[in-house]
Amino acid sequence: MNTDTSLESLLNDFLHITRSLEERVVDENSEPEEWIELLDKRQEHINALTILLSQGIAFTDSQKKSCLQPAYEIDLRIFPIMDQKKKKLESEIINLKKSKAANQQYGDYGNSYSPYGAFFDTKK
Repeated sequence: MNTDTSLESLLNDFLHITRSLEERVVDENSEPEEWIELLDKRQEHINALTILLSQGIAFTDSQKKSCLQPAYEIDLRIFPIMDQKKKKLESEIINLKKSKAANQQYGDYGNSYSPYGAFFDTKK
């Protein structure tokens, strides 16, 4: 296989995957779990490009402008969004852990019927 063809193909696929990732990340209803497959594919392409670069292959100016620059610009737009969603998930996980710890400490007091309208904390 011709190295120029494989490099061009890798770069085009890389840009396509990056654009697909951007669509998913920007979508308000998408979940970060949906990004994993695209991020894995993208990383595989980055690894393949790194191997080609280590073998002395260089990008042409047109490849840089047509594939790498747009991918970089997309990265600049989506990384803050991804980071924001990551922080949101982290806070949700912390809240779930706090709720779980409270449920373990107090048992089912909060979920059971109390004739007094409150429960008595017997743990000291």
